[in-house]
Amino acid sequence: MFKQYINGQLVDGKGKAMNVYDPATDEIVDVVGCADKEQTLEALNAAKEAFNSWSKVPVSERAKWLYKFREACVQERDTLVELVMKESGRPYAAACGDVDWLLTSLSYYAEEAKRINGTILPSIMVGDKVNHHMIAKEPVGVTVAHLAWNYPLGNAGIKLAPAIASGCACIIKPSSQTPLATLYLGVIAEKIGFPKGVLNILAGPSGEVAKTLNESNIPRLISLIGSYETGLKLMQQASTSVKRFSLELGGNAPVVVMPDADLDETAANIVAKKVGFAGQTCVNYNRIYIHKDIYEVMCDKIAKELSKVKLGKHKDEGYVMGPVIDLQARDRMLELIEQAKQNGATLVMGGEVPANQKGSYITPALLKDVNDSMRVSTEEIFGPIIPVQPFSTIDEAIEKSNNTIFGLSAYFFGHNAQQMTRYIEGVKAGEIFVNGGIGSEFTPHAGAKQSGIGCDKSKDSLEEYYDIKFISLIS
Repeated sequence: MFKQYINGQLVDGKGKAMNVYDPATDEIVDVVGCADKEQTLEALNAAKEAFNSWSKVPVSERAKWLYKFREACVQERDTLVELVMKESGRPYAAACGDVDWLLTSLSYYAEEAKRINGTILPSIMVGDKVNHHMIAKEPVGVTVAHLAWNYPLGNAGIKLAPAIASGCACIIKPSSQTPLATLYLGVIAEKIGFPKGVLNILAGPSGEVAKTLNESNIPRLISLIGSYETGLKLMQQASTSVKRFSLELGGNAPVVVMPDADLDETAANIVAKKVGFAGQTCVNYNRIYIHKDIYEVMCDKIAKELSKVKLGKHKDEGYVMGPVIDLQARDRMLELIEQAKQNGATLVMGGEVPANQKGSYITPALLKDVNDSMRVSTEEIFGPIIPVQPFSTIDEAIEKSNNTIFGLSAYFFGHNAQQMTRYIEGVKAGEIFVNGGIGSEFTPHAGAKQSGIGCDKSKDSLEEYYDIKFISLIS
């Protein structure tokens, strides 16, 4: 049974036991003894106490601990990959990518924290004395991070690494659907004697653990990777004191395909994006707008690419798509498809539950002739459905792209510089990708509108973990 990591020790959870299932087989991977309210308060107080000393530790020493932790994770890489693969249902290569994202974040923030500098401003005269002006940056305090289930370790890395590197103490709460790999980081931390209280990892029901974390006046920064609705609830619960927030709340990403796009590459890109981890990413393609002049051709090319994909699990070879996270998510995909069909869309292929196969599988679906009133357009799909519809002009494409309360990611395929520029300037989103461009561990990931506040990844994210202190000194 997996344990909680509180104040430098692995402890049995005092709450109810929780089974964690493999979405690819419906089998129990392992059992977690959940934390309860008492243990959550214990972790908060441990982090508060640890911050008093950790915030004074030189940044070079904090970096050494992150590198030591990283090396220990490298030694345990196979175990971490296995846990991610089993608890999330993702194929082996994707599980490796999740672990490697954690490793990259640990080394990146260990180095980047060394480059956070204060500022000396021009002095002024007060009478006949020199008044020096300086700006210092100090760690904000105790931080809490609520993680999403789709990237258990990647999400953990972009939260715990900047917190620890900056001199904060942190509490990480993984999703109850995928807690195992994150809790195993506690096993690794205990093995290397990580400083007590600086890192705490708690798994348990949101109504008890998350609520206790949010309502406490100990955290100074609360971050979340989750839904818009969860973000609103978090802020309401956290209103017991003034706190800083960093919230990535999902999106409804538009994709615009112009006539001068490379059609074969674009079709392959769309399919790869929608079947990679079964489309379960916040930046995934959600509303695909294809210019009317190439609409039928592109639909045929997408269908041809989609026919190459097969369902599979873990280390299966080939162009494999795994299951969605659970049966509830699968049934929601079926509902979205059925609602679209009833309102005039055509299901070209896919969208079926395979017979005689365990797990939460659904075949990737191509939906043609959808419109913006359908649920597949108004909701974040978070699954392997490709909904396409035609458009006529770049102005229409921009208007359709902005027709949502969300603004996380947007995508453009085409080579006309004027149209490209108009789209980039006209669409409100935190990130815009052109012709298959991608981000990296070092590029900022931020949302506009209701897709959140704050930033993940990059130096911009690290800055959120510091307070500014202005110093006016007459010597």
